[in-house]
Formats: sequence, C-alpha cells, structure tokens
Amino acid sequence: MIILIIGPPGSGKGTQIEKIAKKFKLKHIPSPGDLFRKIGDEEVKKYLSTGRLVPDELVAKLVFKEIDDAENFILDSYPRNLNQAKTLDNFLAKRNKKLDYVIYLKTGEKEIIKRITNRRVCVKCGKIYNLITNPPKEDEKCECGGKLIQREDDKEEVVRARMDVFRKYTEPLLEYYKDRLIVIDGEQPVDKVFEDICEKLQ
Repeated sequence: MIILIIGPPGSGKGTQIEKIAKKFKLKHIPSPGDLFRKIGDEEVKKYLSTGRLVPDELVAKLVFKEIDDAENFILDSYPRNLNQAKTLDNFLAKRNKKLDYVIYLKTGEKEIIKRITNRRVCVKCGKIYNLITNPPKEDEKCECGGKLIQREDDKEEVVRARMDVFRKYTEPLLEYYKDRLIVIDGEQPVDKVFEDICEKLQ
C-alpha cells in the first residue's frame, strides 16, 4: 500500500503519519521540509525561511532516494504540485507501482495560524511542543533541558505565505487525485482524525 497525506502546514500530517505508518506497517518517507532541514543546505534554507517552494528537481531527487525500493510506504507532503505529481507517477510506474490513496486533512486558515504560531522546537533534541495543546512543563525549556525556539517558518507572516503557496500549488492535486481521494476533517481531535482515516483505509 502506498499512501500520500496532504494538507495545509499545521494540519497535523506528521502526527497522523506516525500513527498510520505504525498501524499499517508502512515506511515513513519524510516531508521535503524535514529532508531539507536534515541536510542543512544553505540554498535550501533561503527558500524555507521565506515560505517559497524549493525547485522540483531538487525535491524529487531527495524524496526518491528515500523511497528507493520500499514496497509499502506513506509520503508526507510530496508531491505538492501537479508537476511533482506527474513526476512521482512516472517514477512509480517504472517500478510497476502506483499511489493507492491520497488523504487530505482539510483544515481552515484560522486554525492553522493558531496551531503553527504556537509551535516550539527544542534546539537540542528536536522535540516539538505546542503552547496550547502540548505545552512544556517549564517555560521555554524542553524536558531534555534544551532551549525551545520558534522556527522561522512558524512565524505568522511566513505561515500566511505558506498558505498562499498551498492554495496555489497543492489544492489542484485534489482534482488530480479525485479517484483515490479521502477527505478528513483535520480540525477534529487527533484520535478522531486517526479513527476516521482507519475507517476509510479499511
């Protein structure tokens, strides 16, 4: 089974992917953003800090390297536009595979901004907190003792830019994938979102 999960930034994709990957025994292919942060490329950082899209060729190269020869996997936020979707189709077709399901976590902009601007990350271990839903025990400090910071791409002006990019480039995928699309209300509690996803996949 090959699944793609899409949704605006902050719609809860990461949380659901962990749960889905575990339940259905799928390899989790990290989001392009996570892959870019991992390699720490300076050119890439320029794109991330302004909310702009990184060039498709660079994204495909990194994601396909992660997929390699995996049989069952879940894709996180790739593809993000029609060109990437067609590139992925070709890549999978050459391996006699296809994308089975596309899960869309539908979440409104107001909710997205509230969630993301309250997100904090530990500089030491990378653990993510949310000041509203999952606050740290101690202000601005992780349980490992590391300092909590707000990532550049979690600031409101960048979040709005990312939402614009999502609407312009990623929303057209809903039509492209309509024959295998599963729409889930992403504003529900985490467990209810997961329950709805499992119901549809089974």
